[in-house]
Amino acid sequence: MRNIFLAILVLAFTGPLMPSTAAARDNAPPFVPCALPIFRTMDFWVGDWKVYHRKSGKLAGFDRVVRILKGCAIQQSWISLDDYFSSPLVPFRMNGKSLMAFNGKQWVQFWVDNQAGSQVIAGNFHGTKLVLASQTPIMGYIYQLTWEKQVDGTVDHIARRRKVTEKTWKTLFDFIYRRNASHMPLPTE
Repeated sequence: MRNIFLAILVLAFTGPLMPSTAAARDNAPPFVPCALPIFRTMDFWVGDWKVYHRKSGKLAGFDRVVRILKGCAIQQSWISLDDYFSSPLVPFRMNGKSLMAFNGKQWVQFWVDNQAGSQVIAGNFHGTKLVLASQTPIMGYIYQLTWEKQVDGTVDHIARRRKVTEKTWKTLFDFIYRRNASHMPLPTE
Protein backbone atom coordinates (compact mmCIF):
# COMPACT_ATOMS: atom_id res chain seq x y z
CA MET A 1 0.00 0.00 0.00
CA ARG A 2 2.85 2.29 0.88
CA ASN A 3 4.45 1.71 -2.60
CA ILE A 4 1.22 2.68 -4.40
CA PHE A 5 0.96 5.84 -2.30
CA LEU A 6 4.59 6.72 -3.14
CA ALA A 7 4.03 6.17 -6.89
CA ILE A 8 0.96 8.46 -6.85
CA LEU A 9 2.90 11.09 -4.95
CA VAL A 10 5.83 10.97 -7.44
CA LEU A 11 3.48 11.26 -10.43
CA ALA A 12 1.61 14.13 -8.82
CA PHE A 13 4.79 16.19 -8.47
CA THR A 14 6.63 15.18 -11.67
CA GLY A 15 3.73 14.69 -14.10
CA PRO A 16 3.50 11.87 -16.62
CA LEU A 17 6.75 10.73 -18.20
CA MET A 18 5.31 10.69 -21.76
CA PRO A 19 3.31 13.60 -23.15
CA SER A 20 -0.26 12.70 -23.97
CA THR A 21 -1.50 12.67 -27.58
CA ALA A 22 -3.83 15.55 -26.76
CA ALA A 23 -0.96 17.59 -25.30
CA ALA A 24 1.23 16.93 -28.34
CA ARG A 25 -1.64 17.87 -30.65
CA ASP A 26 -2.32 21.08 -28.69
CA ASN A 27 1.33 22.15 -28.95
CA ALA A 28 1.71 21.37 -32.67
CA PRO A 29 0.82 24.01 -35.25
CA PRO A 30 -2.47 23.20 -37.02
CA PHE A 31 -2.19 21.30 -40.29
CA VAL A 32 -4.94 21.40 -42.92
CA PRO A 33 -3.91 18.89 -45.64
CA CYS A 34 -6.06 20.33 -48.42
CA ALA A 35 -4.72 23.84 -47.86
CA LEU A 36 -1.53 22.79 -49.68
CA PRO A 37 -1.17 24.57 -53.04
CA ILE A 38 -1.67 21.43 -55.17
CA PHE A 39 -5.18 21.04 -53.72
CA ARG A 40 -6.02 24.68 -54.51
CA THR A 41 -5.22 24.74 -58.24
CA MET A 42 -8.92 24.51 -59.17
CA ASP A 43 -9.98 27.38 -56.91
CA PHE A 44 -10.44 29.55 -60.03
CA TRP A 45 -13.57 27.48 -60.81
CA VAL A 46 -15.13 27.96 -57.37
CA GLY A 47 -18.02 30.45 -57.37
CA ASP A 48 -21.50 31.22 -58.66
CA TRP A 49 -21.52 31.32 -62.45
CA LYS A 50 -23.70 32.26 -65.38
CA VAL A 51 -22.68 29.91 -68.19
CA TYR A 52 -22.93 30.89 -71.86
CA HIS A 53 -22.66 28.99 -75.14
CA ARG A 54 -19.54 30.40 -76.80
CA LYS A 55 -20.96 30.33 -80.35
CA SER A 56 -24.36 31.91 -79.76
CA GLY A 57 -23.65 33.88 -76.59
CA LYS A 58 -26.92 32.51 -75.21
CA LEU A 59 -27.23 31.79 -71.48
CA ALA A 60 -26.99 28.00 -71.12
CA GLY A 61 -27.37 27.65 -67.38
CA PHE A 62 -26.12 28.32 -63.90
CA ASP A 63 -23.33 26.52 -62.09
CA ARG A 64 -22.61 26.80 -58.39
CA VAL A 65 -19.17 25.45 -57.56
CA VAL A 66 -18.11 25.26 -53.89
CA ARG A 67 -15.31 23.80 -51.81
CA ILE A 68 -16.47 21.24 -49.24
CA LEU A 69 -14.89 18.85 -46.74
CA LYS A 70 -12.38 21.39 -45.36
CA GLY A 71 -11.33 22.26 -48.91
CA CYS A 72 -10.58 18.67 -49.94
CA ALA A 73 -13.34 18.46 -52.57
CA ILE A 74 -15.13 20.67 -55.06
CA GLN A 75 -18.87 20.21 -55.49
CA GLN A 76 -20.63 21.41 -58.64
CA SER A 77 -24.37 21.96 -59.04
CA TRP A 78 -25.39 22.52 -62.67
CA ILE A 79 -28.83 23.78 -63.78
CA SER A 80 -29.62 23.90 -67.52
CA LEU A 81 -31.75 26.73 -68.86
CA ASP A 82 -32.16 25.27 -72.34
CA ASP A 83 -32.78 21.85 -73.86
CA TYR A 84 -29.23 21.48 -75.17
CA PHE A 85 -28.60 18.34 -73.09
CA SER A 86 -32.15 17.09 -72.69
CA SER A 87 -33.22 13.73 -73.99
CA PRO A 88 -36.28 13.96 -76.27
CA LEU A 89 -38.06 11.37 -74.13
CA VAL A 90 -37.42 13.09 -70.78
CA PRO A 91 -39.94 15.82 -69.85
CA PHE A 92 -37.48 18.03 -67.91
CA ARG A 93 -34.18 19.81 -68.46
CA MET A 94 -30.86 18.32 -67.51
CA ASN A 95 -29.44 19.18 -64.09
CA GLY A 96 -26.42 17.53 -62.57
CA LYS A 97 -23.89 17.42 -59.80
CA SER A 98 -20.25 16.52 -59.63
CA LEU A 99 -17.67 15.93 -56.97
CA MET A 100 -14.03 16.62 -57.83
CA ALA A 101 -10.87 16.06 -55.77
CA PHE A 102 -7.11 15.68 -56.12
CA ASN A 103 -6.08 12.16 -55.08
CA GLY A 104 -2.35 12.85 -54.72
CA LYS A 105 -1.58 12.01 -58.36
CA GLN A 106 -4.43 13.40 -60.44
CA TRP A 107 -7.74 15.22 -60.37
CA VAL A 108 -10.80 12.95 -60.38
CA GLN A 109 -14.41 13.97 -61.02
CA PHE A 110 -17.58 11.94 -60.57
CA TRP A 111 -20.60 13.35 -62.45
CA VAL A 112 -24.26 12.33 -62.21
CA ASP A 113 -27.37 13.95 -63.69
CA ASN A 114 -31.14 13.61 -63.87
CA GLN A 115 -30.96 12.19 -67.41
CA ALA A 116 -29.43 8.92 -66.11
CA GLY A 117 -25.93 10.08 -67.02
CA SER A 118 -22.88 9.35 -64.91
CA GLN A 119 -19.18 9.20 -65.52
CA VAL A 120 -15.81 9.23 -63.82
CA ILE A 121 -13.05 11.24 -65.47
CA ALA A 122 -9.48 11.88 -64.33
CA GLY A 123 -6.39 13.76 -65.40
CA ASN A 124 -4.02 16.64 -64.72
CA PHE A 125 -3.02 20.12 -65.72
CA HIS A 126 -1.30 20.62 -69.07
CA GLY A 127 0.07 24.12 -68.76
CA THR A 128 -2.83 26.27 -67.52
CA LYS A 129 -5.55 23.85 -68.67
CA LEU A 130 -6.99 21.01 -66.59
CA VAL A 131 -7.71 18.05 -68.90
CA LEU A 132 -9.79 15.16 -67.56
CA ALA A 133 -10.82 12.11 -69.61
CA SER A 134 -12.85 8.97 -69.08
CA GLN A 135 -10.67 6.04 -68.08
CA THR A 136 -12.99 3.47 -69.61
CA PRO A 137 -15.37 3.87 -72.55
CA ILE A 138 -18.94 4.92 -71.82
CA MET A 139 -21.32 3.38 -74.38
CA GLY A 140 -18.48 3.22 -76.90
CA TYR A 141 -17.18 6.79 -76.31
CA ILE A 142 -14.21 8.39 -74.58
CA TYR A 143 -15.01 11.79 -73.02
CA GLN A 144 -12.63 14.66 -72.40
CA LEU A 145 -13.37 17.83 -70.42
CA THR A 146 -11.14 20.87 -70.02
CA TRP A 147 -11.19 23.93 -67.76
CA GLU A 148 -8.99 26.98 -68.23
CA LYS A 149 -8.98 30.30 -66.40
CA GLN A 150 -8.78 33.34 -68.67
CA VAL A 151 -7.05 36.66 -67.97
CA ASP A 152 -10.43 38.43 -67.62
CA GLY A 153 -11.54 36.02 -64.83
CA THR A 154 -13.84 33.95 -67.03
CA VAL A 155 -13.38 30.19 -67.33
CA ASP A 156 -13.45 28.24 -70.59
CA HIS A 157 -15.06 24.81 -70.12
CA ILE A 158 -15.16 22.46 -73.10
CA ALA A 159 -16.40 18.87 -73.41
CA ARG A 160 -15.57 16.59 -76.30
CA ARG A 161 -16.07 12.93 -77.09
CA ARG A 162 -14.91 10.43 -79.67
CA LYS A 163 -15.79 6.87 -80.52
CA VAL A 164 -13.27 4.40 -79.18
CA THR A 165 -12.53 3.27 -82.74
CA GLU A 166 -11.94 6.81 -84.07
CA LYS A 167 -9.37 9.56 -83.53
CA THR A 168 -11.61 12.57 -84.27
CA TRP A 169 -13.14 14.46 -81.35
CA LYS A 170 -16.62 16.01 -81.52
CA THR A 171 -17.32 19.04 -79.32
CA LEU A 172 -20.32 18.49 -77.04
CA PHE A 173 -20.23 21.96 -75.52
CA ASP A 174 -18.00 25.01 -75.47
CA PHE A 175 -18.95 27.17 -72.50
CA ILE A 176 -17.78 30.47 -71.11
CA TYR A 177 -18.24 30.86 -67.36
CA ARG A 178 -18.87 34.41 -66.14
CA ARG A 179 -19.24 35.33 -62.48
CA ASN A 180 -22.86 35.77 -61.42
CA ALA A 181 -22.06 39.32 -60.24
CA SER A 182 -25.75 40.26 -60.11
CA HIS A 183 -26.29 37.37 -57.70
CA MET A 184 -29.30 36.36 -59.76
CA PRO A 185 -30.98 33.58 -57.76
CA LEU A 186 -30.49 30.13 -59.20
CA PRO A 187 -33.59 28.35 -60.50
CA THR A 188 -34.71 25.33 -58.54
CA GLU A 189 -33.81 21.88 -59.73
